[in-house]
This record gives sequence, structure tokens and C-alpha cells, in this order.
Amino acid sequence: MSGHSRRAFAAGVTGLWVGLALDACSSSAPPSPYTGDLRTVALAAALENQAVSAYQAVDAALRGGKLGPAVPALAAFVHTATAHHTQHAATWNAILHAARKPTVTGTPLSGNAQLMSTISGASDVAAVVSAMRHLETQAAQTYTAALENLKGVGPAVTAAATIAPVEAMHAAALGYVFSGQSAVADFLGTGGAVSIKALTA
Repeated sequence: MSGHSRRAFAAGVTGLWVGLALDACSSSAPPSPYTGDLRTVALAAALENQAVSAYQAVDAALRGGKLGPAVPALAAFVHTATAHHTQHAATWNAILHAARKPTVTGTPLSGNAQLMSTISGASDVAAVVSAMRHLETQAAQTYTAALENLKGVGPAVTAAATIAPVEAMHAAALGYVFSGQSAVADFLGTGGAVSIKALTA
């Protein structure tokens, strides 16, 4: 092989490898293991995990004095809500497990970083209550919307029907008890439901 041919061959091989590397980098993420109703279930599990993480962050801020003087009633509420969301996550994940799908252990949600940033940046109780009330309202409306769409997974319908009122109760408590706002109507609709597109898993 002449020097020119060897150089051309080497250049061709190099170009091939570069092309393969670029294809690998630009290829789309692997397909989600969740389809149909199970994607909604996975979204719900992710929302519950997010709520647990958010309330744990609030608890840490309260205990560290970052949010001002101690508010025993809020601290007690945070512990109770955390336990509820932990149970709810387990309920949704049990449905995924029964369907032989991966359980959701993290918070694969496009809005999670923004929520946690809001909580970590809060300097008073009012800001935290507002963020958590929004989180609870979104969850309640997401599950209410799911009731209209879930068809193939019976346990998911039951879960949505039983968990949505609890999230609504949390929103009501945060709105009325801790911020003096009326909390009757704003979580009853579905306009604030989290889109399935927010699930990144």
C-alpha cells in the first residue's frame, strides 16, 4: 500500500470512528419502560417521591432555624405529611411492581430542580408554605385528572381516588391554617395537573 493510500485509509477509519461517536452522543435516550396507564402511575410515584424530598428539606430548614422562630404546628404537619407521601409512593410503586415494571425511587421530574431550589432559597415560613401548597395542589389535581383517563389498571384508579383527597387536605391545611387563605376551590379542578411530559424516566 502506498503512503498516499495508507493515509487515505487511516483518514477514512478515523472519520468512521468519529461518525460513530457522534451518532452515539446524539442518539435519543432509551425508551421509557412505562407506557399507557403505567406511565401515569410512574408519574404519580415520582410526584410522591418529590413531596417526600421537599418535606424533608422543609423539616431540615425548620430544625436549623433558617425559616425564623420555631413553628411547632408546622413541624408536626411536615412530619405527618412526609409519612403520608411515603405511603402514597409505596402504593404507586406496588402497582408498578405488580405490573413487572421498575419502581420509581428518585424524582425524575423536569420541575424538581426548580422546586427544590425554591425551598432551599426560602428564608421564611410563608415562602415554604406557598411552595408546598402548590406542590400539594398539583398532586391533587393530577390524580383527579388521572381518574378521567385511567382505564386499564384498576388499582391505579383506586389509588388516585383515595390519594387525591389526602393531597387536597394537605393543601387546605397549608392554605388555611398556616397562611390564613381560603383553600376551598383552587385544588378542586384539573387545570394545575402535572403533564405526563414532566416525567423524565
